[in-house]
Parts: sequence; C-alpha cells; structure tokens
Amino acid sequence: MTKEEALKAFAYMGAVWFGNSKQHFAFSAYDRLQGWNKLADKWKEEAEEEWDEAEEVLNRLVELGCKPAELQEMMKTIEFPFYDDPKQQIESDFQPTAIEEMSKLAQAFADDYPTQKLIQKWIDGEKDHMAWEAQYLNYIKKLGYENFLTAMM
Repeated sequence: MTKEEALKAFAYMGAVWFGNSKQHFAFSAYDRLQGWNKLADKWKEEAEEEWDEAEEVLNRLVELGCKPAELQEMMKTIEFPFYDDPKQQIESDFQPTAIEEMSKLAQAFADDYPTQKLIQKWIDGEKDHMAWEAQYLNYIKKLGYENFLTAMM
C-alpha cells in the first residue's frame, strides 16, 4: 500500500466512524424509547467512542499536512442503515474483518509511529466491541429473542 493509499484508507476509517457514530446514537435513542435501557447505554457508549476516534483521525490527518479542502472529500461521512430491530442492529454492526483491515493499515504506517499507535489502540477497542456483540448475539441464541429483550430493560 502506498503512503497516499494508506492516508486515504486512514481517512476512510474516520469517515466510517462518523457515520457509524450517528447510526449508534440513533439506535441508542430508539432502544431507550422502547425500554431497552441496557442496550441503549451500550450503543450510546459505542457512539461516543466512535465519534472520538473519528476526531482523532481528523486531527492526525491535519498533523500529517492535510488541508481542510482535502479533508472535505476524504472525510465524507459514510451513511449506514438504521434498524428498529435490536437483533438487526447488532448483526449489521458485527464486522470481525474490521480488525484484520485495521491491522493491515497499521502495517502501512510502520514508518509513522504516532499513527500506528493510534490504529493499534483502535484495534484493541474493536476487539472489545466485537466481543460484546458476539456475547449479545449468543445471549439471543441461548435465551431466545424475547428473553434477551427483557434482559435489556
């Protein structure tokens, strides 16, 4: 991966997080209205973390010399679908390949320790994210969907 490709992939990651953050804030608001407060709290926590990570990407790109006009195209928010159904919310967000993709991106920044360190921090966070989603999907399977929703109240 060339340095330019790596920068674009890095910016894309930030754009994904901005979009994913909006999606998770919407999930949180909807789930809270339905009374699934534990799930709503989890989505809100994820949304806030993703927003912070997107800001870190943006700040690092500026530190690397990107100007606002360049960032406009690089950081276009990626739009994600919104689901009313909590199971669909979790299933659509469960992306185990994200860790592998971020690991490859970290390798592309082998000569840029600050950027590589940020990406590694996000990989660790993504592992936690995948773990709770896998756990919730397992709860749905073992408890049954209605019991899972009751447990989320």
